[in-house]
Amino acid sequence: MKIIKVMVLNAQDLFLFMDKHTHTETPVTELSEIKWQMMSSSLLSNKSKEKCVLLGNTIRDADADVVMITEVGGPESLENFARFVLNDDYLAFCLPSNSDRGIDLGYLVRRTLPYEVRLTGHTDYRLPEPARRFSRDVLKLELLNDGKPCLIALLVHIKSKLDLRRTDFEGRTRRILEVKGLLEIFKAARAAHPDVPILVGGDMNGHAGERDTEEEFKAIYDTTDLRDIAYLAGIPDEERFSYIYFTRGGNRFVQQIDYLFLEERWRGLLVPGECYFPRYRNLTGAPLPIPRRMEQKNILPSDHYPFLATLSLPES
Repeated sequence: MKIIKVMVLNAQDLFLFMDKHTHTETPVTELSEIKWQMMSSSLLSNKSKEKCVLLGNTIRDADADVVMITEVGGPESLENFARFVLNDDYLAFCLPSNSDRGIDLGYLVRRTLPYEVRLTGHTDYRLPEPARRFSRDVLKLELLNDGKPCLIALLVHIKSKLDLRRTDFEGRTRRILEVKGLLEIFKAARAAHPDVPILVGGDMNGHAGERDTEEEFKAIYDTTDLRDIAYLAGIPDEERFSYIYFTRGGNRFVQQIDYLFLEERWRGLLVPGECYFPRYRNLTGAPLPIPRRMEQKNILPSDHYPFLATLSLPES
């Protein structure tokens, strides 16, 4: 059996441009924050050095083989993150999305994995009116062995509930259509490769769990056998959160909005004790507190916690 660890991570505005860096200079992770920012000629600020390093440490500590990563500032940012923060131990795969904020989807794949990689975007996938297209993308990654898929991943970042134009309350119409399109792509992949496990995951921007499911996600349970891996792995409810939300009045809500789904027929591939929500640590390795106040949340390397699933794939 081949053990594969897959992480889903919203990296929160991972913009990282290093076009002014030269090989004769100090390694970038040893630069001061000011010089780190000066490595970029972009109008967008680089994500802080410390937060980038903490994200990299989280990936390494979890020993992730594949990272399904959202809110990436394009292919260049992800390639720089892999090169300068992860010491080139991972290959970066990213395609431009439909995002109007420049936050795209991508994958980091451990360089030593014995698989070929095939990447397919769906930015032009037609959705019904008024959505027309995904607000970002559904980015498909296939791990290939002798040209045949042995694992498929579908990464998505569903539109948030913000409705700045006040034309679609909580973005519900678009969100329903994006989930419907995601499931169509999943079903097509399953029909083409019925004997290959397919992971579906990313930032759902809402509660897509099996209980108290929000309306836009009910089709997952009504039309497929996909299940939240956190549920399949038996993770206790109190540990199943990836996001902490504070209202303007200071009220605190703990939510799971980042998911990895797998068809229930494949649940035997999961290593339950190795499926969990990694929590962040500081540069000395000490745990950062689970936020009770907004200022504690602001020091985290991302406003989302990742989720890690460990699978045991049959050797082909």
